[in-house]
Amino acid sequence: MRIKDAINKILWTTKEREELEKYQLIITDRVDPMGYKEIPFTNISHVDNNYVYIKSGENVTAIPIHRVIKIVKCGEEIYTRKT
Repeated sequence: MRIKDAINKILWTTKEREELEKYQLIITDRVDPMGYKEIPFTNISHVDNNYVYIKSGENVTAIPIHRVIKIVKCGEEIYTRKT
């Protein structure tokens, strides 16, 4: 399964917002000292073949899909990108 498909599956099959809040998208981040950033699934607007679109208030930021490392639910990895 591609990362895009895994993200869409979670977004479209998770019906309750409280359930969606359990998921985190982990991306690489060159600015953050830890080297990665956690993004709540509730902030994801949509995803296409090249980008994950993150909403923050009125703004939407496009994150390249290749920067997604893994998906975590309640601290447990449910998807990891193949290396």
